Amino acid sequence: MPHKHTLPKQDSFSGSDLLAELAGEATQKLQALKTEELDRQAKSQSLHEALGRIFYFLSPFSTHLNRIKPVISRTYSVDPQAKYINLQWGDASADFRKQGLADTAYYDHISFRVRLSASNPVYIKRRWNEVESLKMDLNAFGLRTLDNLDEVVRSKPNQEFFEVALAADFLMRIQFQGNYDTGKIDLLCNNFDGFGLASYTLEPETVTQQLLDEIGRFLLGRADILPVLLSSTRYLPKQAVYR
Repeated sequence: MPHKHTLPKQDSFSGSDLLAELAGEATQKLQALKTEELDRQAKSQSLHEALGRIFYFLSPFSTHLNRIKPVISRTYSVDPQAKYINLQWGDASADFRKQGLADTAYYDHISFRVRLSASNPVYIKRRWNEVESLKMDLNAFGLRTLDNLDEVVRSKPNQEFFEVALAADFLMRIQFQGNYDTGKIDLLCNNFDGFGLASYTLEPETVTQQLLDEIGRFLLGRADILPVLLSSTRYLPKQAVYR
């Protein structure tokens, strides 16, 4: 008959100092991992709830303002001469995307957009060799010309300057992106405080009703400066506006 190998009884190792030491370390490691996971879940939940507060403020905010249609007194300048003033509030909307289809899925991001319109087209004047830089600016700001820019330039080949009319309306957009790796909210804004792209970062616990009210008042022109929590701005290089 083949010889059967049997393991010694567990009790025979009970006196091992090394095994006791390793068992203690393993228990501490498992407890640390459990604590880390619980902390990660708590931060993710806090971030999810903060994004929810943002949406449930911006959604009725958009509805109310779409009925009121206020005039926004903030000035948007393409350059010192070309300025958008007395902007009429157009259709605004707030939307969200979740990380999955389940009702319990965390929010991925909250988005807000509104179309603002000046009463008349805005005219901009440039030298003929500034066509490409002007195209970059207009693309970055989400602005468009009423006439084909290349045709305008070609129609006046012997002139030092050309002038082109810009459409009176443009989009202002904010995306509140949940960064579940850092536990923070990353804001990517286009034409928020003037033309161009800018980014901000918020801690979930700072998303209070007071902050949301301050953002709302700035959006509708009842406050001239950004909330203090958004005062640390990182302006982004000129690039195509995000979709």
